[in-house]
Amino acid sequence: MKFPRPVPGSRVPDHLVSPRILVLFDIDATLLATQDAGVVAYEVAGAKVFGVQFSFVDVPLHGRLDSENYADAVRRHGLGIDHEEHADTFRAAYATALEQVAKDRGGFEACPEIEPLLEHLAERPDVEVGLLTGNWEDTGRFKIRAANLDDAVFRCNAFADHGEHRDELVPVARSTFEAMHGREPDRIVVIGDTPRDVQCAKAGDAESIAVATGVFDAEALRATEADLVVETLALTTELRRFLGA
Repeated sequence: MKFPRPVPGSRVPDHLVSPRILVLFDIDATLLATQDAGVVAYEVAGAKVFGVQFSFVDVPLHGRLDSENYADAVRRHGLGIDHEEHADTFRAAYATALEQVAKDRGGFEACPEIEPLLEHLAERPDVEVGLLTGNWEDTGRFKIRAANLDDAVFRCNAFADHGEHRDELVPVARSTFEAMHGREPDRIVVIGDTPRDVQCAKAGDAESIAVATGVFDAEALRATEADLVVETLALTTELRRFLGA
């Protein structure tokens, strides 16, 4: 079937425009604020599974995969066990603990300005939205829903389930986009709040937006040479231009 050629100067109907930009969001401190709920749930799960006080105090959590954090904690506690043998049990206990923490706190909060940005991107037929996160998929999606955000809008995703290191995740999301649309995206933009988000974007030949809504301030994020550094994800003229609006 041939589509009619658009009249010069006319707008191509949205249903004839296919996505060409893939925008990937981190979850914690980018989409939503959990106030260390994940750390609390980690420690509750570790105590339940291993029967010891399980602390993540010295584990460098920010920007890493859940699987990396878990394995590192097991090593640091000197438990003398193969962490992989207990991974599924720990993950299930963590999911249960996280749900309880969220219930006790009345859910989580979306980060400032995130909802207008998601609405803007959802209205653009040239954009596909996804997640690139260190969370395991089940608990990552739970966090989003607990912040009253719709996890169904994120279709091209890469979770901790899909790699051993964050740098491996951009190609996963790119492959999902290609499977959905029959072509690679023209641009991939990774949005996150840590230097590791910027690093994984570089490793995956993607662009990066670093947002200072987490533990790293704007100055620290500029040192990563991110393509754009912002204080929040408010839909400013600068952010619109970067995203091609």
